[in-house]
Amino acid sequence: MDIDLGLEGNVALVTGSATGLGHYCAEAFSRQGASVAFAAPNVGDLAYASDRLHALGDGEILGLELDVRDPDHLAALVEETVDHYGGIDHLVTGPRPLEPERFRDVSDEDWFRGFDRLFMSVVWAIRESYPHLEDSDQGSIVTVANPAIPALADELSVPTAYGRAIEGLTESQAAAFAPGVRVNAVVPGPHETEDLEAVLTRRVEAGEFADLGSAWEAILADSPYEWPGDPLDLGTVVTFLASGHASFVNGATVPVDGGSGL
Repeated sequence: MDIDLGLEGNVALVTGSATGLGHYCAEAFSRQGASVAFAAPNVGDLAYASDRLHALGDGEILGLELDVRDPDHLAALVEETVDHYGGIDHLVTGPRPLEPERFRDVSDEDWFRGFDRLFMSVVWAIRESYPHLEDSDQGSIVTVANPAIPALADELSVPTAYGRAIEGLTESQAAAFAPGVRVNAVVPGPHETEDLEAVLTRRVEAGEFADLGSAWEAILADSPYEWPGDPLDLGTVVTFLASGHASFVNGATVPVDGGSGL
């Protein structure tokens, strides 16, 4: 049974939530009775996410076919959300799908493209949403960085690097926006998502591991837990940080990794 966080009737805009960890953040808000707006870059992802959120949550769902890597699309997402719901109380910037590539193989073009996908998309979302969050009496922002997994640090060099930049952005915005709008971040660890399983499957196919089970064992070797995290647990932390129960939490970066970073 979900703990009531007092989010019923609130409006949450969750970017990057068609799939992966961002989707579970949207689910957590919907389970709390919040109205959720999200975007997907294609009709297939949009339909899948909308159907699943309607089935699992109680809040109203607004799904739009937009690409949040485009600043004009992000502006349209915010405008449509405000037109539909009348405002925005919470912004959650979900992580982008993982694109694994080892540091030695990353081109300059990949770094610049990653900058837009992983960092500037967050900046654009905050810039467009902030006036509406400021109008809310419970405005909050939670940024969800890409997973920090020590065993995959080289293969995920681009998202790992920009994840650290997101933490710095969180601290600076928390100081700038307080007390009207709180800003916090969460850093996931090894959660059981399709994105991460696809990365591990590639390593199995490359002959680095005998099977998927041994691949999971390798990335969990630094964790006190012998199993990956439930992605909805991360969504629950995000909704807590957005809620009034965390009204004096601002500028924090919260690891949700089972202690794998210890």
